[in-house]
Amino acid sequence: MTNKTAVVTGGASGIGRRTVERLIAHDWTVWSLDVCEHAPDQHASLQTSQNRLRHLQCDVADVESVRSAFDAVRRQTAKLDALICSAGVIRVGALEEHTPEDVDLLLGVNVKGPWLTVREALPLLRERSSVVHPARVVMVGSCAGIRPKPGSGFYAATKAALHLLTGVLAVELGPSGVVVNAVAPGTVATPMLNGAAKTDVTSLYKPTGVSPLGRIAEPDDIADVILFFLSDAARYVNGTVLPVDGGTRAAFYPGNTAMQPVADASLDGTPQ
Repeated sequence: MTNKTAVVTGGASGIGRRTVERLIAHDWTVWSLDVCEHAPDQHASLQTSQNRLRHLQCDVADVESVRSAFDAVRRQTAKLDALICSAGVIRVGALEEHTPEDVDLLLGVNVKGPWLTVREALPLLRERSSVVHPARVVMVGSCAGIRPKPGSGFYAATKAALHLLTGVLAVELGPSGVVVNAVAPGTVATPMLNGAAKTDVTSLYKPTGVSPLGRIAEPDDIADVILFFLSDAARYVNGTVLPVDGGTRAAFYPGNTAMQPVADASLDGTPQ
């Protein structure tokens, strides 16, 4: 897990940010891509990490932006060991409340974006990789893409599409030494939940709430699984969508009253 190089999209916030920090702690060189122009401020405490953290402003839904970002990466590194696609957006509301602009944004960032970044990263990922020592791609999906989620239907649809793309890419890229997997978080304490909870819409959207373990996830709970996918222990794991929700999916069945929505709207996390 040391002396390797990764690209992390959405690296300035939430799961992406924590993944960047964890990789730096494991002596990786990390390219953090984010649409936010102030992204370097989010990693100010890591700037002295022996020049192993590099920032690039990138809109993953824009072809030229992604191409430009990977041109910069290619100028400074000969290979990539991993790509983590963590950039994502949500719009909550009933399907009839969504605008075409909402849908274009969700599809662009959550589906088109991972495809564009994988496409641009492939030459570097394939460099010196093999089926015995593969490069890794990890998609950040969602449990919302596994079961219907009223109030965030298009978000859920984009995550379901991302899960399917994960499997197709795993089959298509595996022979060239690139394995592709996805982590599907439940509710996570990242900034996305706070924004969704404050959205003024008339839908039935609610965060899923605490898991059977009595809490929602922390970003480290998801980063741990991402690091597993990057480790030698997962070199034969390919095409998997792994829910990381503390058992929340297992607890949903007719008549169950044990699961309650998050009562504290100040919790900021990835809404599922």
